[in-house]
Amino acid sequence: MNLMPHQEAGAEWLAPRLRAGLFDEMGVGKTATLVRTINLIAGQRGVVICPAMLRENFIKEFRQFSAYPLKLCKGRDIHDYSAWSKGVFDVLVTSYEQATRWWPHFRNTKQRLDFVAMDEAHYLKNAEAKRSKAILGYQANGEHGWVSRADQAWWLTGTPIPNDPMDCYTFLRFAGVMPLTPAQFCNRYFQSEDTRYGTRNVVRPECAGELRALLENNSIRRTKKEVGLNLPPIFLTEVIVDGDTTEVTKLVRAHEGLEAAIVEALEQGGLSFLDAQHIATLRRLIGEAKAVPYAHMLVEELQQTTEKKVVFGVHIAALSTVASILHRAGVGYVHVQGSTSEAGRQAAIKAFQNEPNCRVFLGNMKVAGAGTTLTAACELDVLESEWSPGVNAQALMRVHRIGQTRTVRGRFISLADTLDETVTAIVCRKVAAIAEVEGFEMSAAPTIAS
Repeated sequence: MNLMPHQEAGAEWLAPRLRAGLFDEMGVGKTATLVRTINLIAGQRGVVICPAMLRENFIKEFRQFSAYPLKLCKGRDIHDYSAWSKGVFDVLVTSYEQATRWWPHFRNTKQRLDFVAMDEAHYLKNAEAKRSKAILGYQANGEHGWVSRADQAWWLTGTPIPNDPMDCYTFLRFAGVMPLTPAQFCNRYFQSEDTRYGTRNVVRPECAGELRALLENNSIRRTKKEVGLNLPPIFLTEVIVDGDTTEVTKLVRAHEGLEAAIVEALEQGGLSFLDAQHIATLRRLIGEAKAVPYAHMLVEELQQTTEKKVVFGVHIAALSTVASILHRAGVGYVHVQGSTSEAGRQAAIKAFQNEPNCRVFLGNMKVAGAGTTLTAACELDVLESEWSPGVNAQALMRVHRIGQTRTVRGRFISLADTLDETVTAIVCRKVAAIAEVEGFEMSAAPTIAS
């Protein structure tokens, strides 16, 4: 299959570079660009590291876009790794977890690689994490780990700075243009603002240009608009549903000041505070409380149209409740969650994209919010949002990407008369702010579901 001009140009930019980043917006087609890059360097021996659920997707796209065949191994267990290591396969396509586990074995082989590619590379944003050390080396400088064995290595992500400006440190370190330690990097480029919920990093105004130049000189990023995809617009809105708030109210009353603390953490970026157990419980209760009224609203909407719908959530219970109500109403759907196998995930995507009676795609945000194409729908509901606005934006791009011909409408669902209304408004606003230059439009006011 022929590549688009921007994909060819991206590959030509990456191919001569030893360490570089491909930061194209979600939906521009980074995987095809990577495949073309491998072809341009005549790569024969390599490793592709990605989230476990994306391995099959890479193999599929490699077969679709590569100009010549290579024997690809889906690295699921030590037997797969062993076969690849012995030369039975050319390219190992594996997960971050397995690559971390297998590095000590590969280190002892002294083999060299033509390339290492890291997809969704923001998984490596923490230089001190075990996976970062195994892949990038102990100081994230590429002198050890998988990338030290590769003639060329590429860092792919549509969200290079998912939460905090400091998130770009490991990329710059990997690219060989950042000699500073994390502490020195923070002191040089950021003003640190301490809050009761953690530290917020703000780029020093006098350093913004320098930091931007470091990123731009070592990476390439194109938006859909810039490459001329001319996709239809995407509109975001909020929908408020009524539900049983008894348990939610009880928990909030048991933790004085909780609502204000959550709002402050979201506004100031203190996301680590939001991992506390009582907050996790609150999120789960809110999700369960709005799942029932939302599902009944969804069934009514589907009965009045032939459109398909994508629904993303966070908790098993909330999405399972929606699935149960859809089943009782006779609505065809697929459900992708953490326990879904790679084969099951691909089968679900295929069914949703191709079968008219499969009306709804229910997906866990972390499992199905990246690396999937769901353009059979032009409507997407975020039943439960993630704290990180970048993760939510990425999920919306599952329907707003190459192949989409219709105006896309994304809705953030919130529970009436609870903290969820405020949280959803903040998250929705931040998602819209992130993607404003990429074609998002925001409705003027939330919608109250009847």
